[in-house]
Amino acid sequence: MFEELSLHILDLAMNSIAAKARTVQIMIAEHARRDRLSIRIQDNGHGMDADTLKRVLADQTTTKRSRKKNIGLGLALLRQTAEMCGGELHVRSTPAVGTTVTASMKLSHVDRPPLGDLNATILALCAANPVVDVQLHYLTDTDRFHFSSKQPAEKKVAGPEGLRGKEKTNYEPGRTQKVEREGTAAGCLA
Repeated sequence: MFEELSLHILDLAMNSIAAKARTVQIMIAEHARRDRLSIRIQDNGHGMDADTLKRVLADQTTTKRSRKKNIGLGLALLRQTAEMCGGELHVRSTPAVGTTVTASMKLSHVDRPPLGDLNATILALCAANPVVDVQLHYLTDTDRFHFSSKQPAEKKVAGPEGLRGKEKTNYEPGRTQKVEREGTAAGCLA
């Protein structure tokens, strides 16, 4: 088991990048009212057929051709963490479409590892392959945070007339950050 959940996320998302994904979506939902933490990593990489998926979930198997040994502990370790914390792991995969890994667990469970350094995880993923759109969707009962490495961030700057003039929009390349306040964080990981 990894000491932090962000290391599980990093491991699985790096597998997505190795599977030639062009988009890796990481969704984290903390629902304090329901005492649930859900993590979903979804990609549009090579995907796996039913037999490969069955093997990967049953053994310590890897789909990486460059490895001499079948290590493949990422899913097994995340499954162990989820089940130890009163949750479960689900994996869906389709060849040429992609893979979705969803882990859920009790948010307040005494054995639940901390989320860890999510900023460093996202930075490492963005640096691993700049062509891949790394997306983070972080939801709580009251807030939402969205990040995409390929979508520019809007930044307001004063126009040529100064403060009394019109504002124009500048775009900071390579990232976007948006926080929305909402009454409930219903959405993608319910």
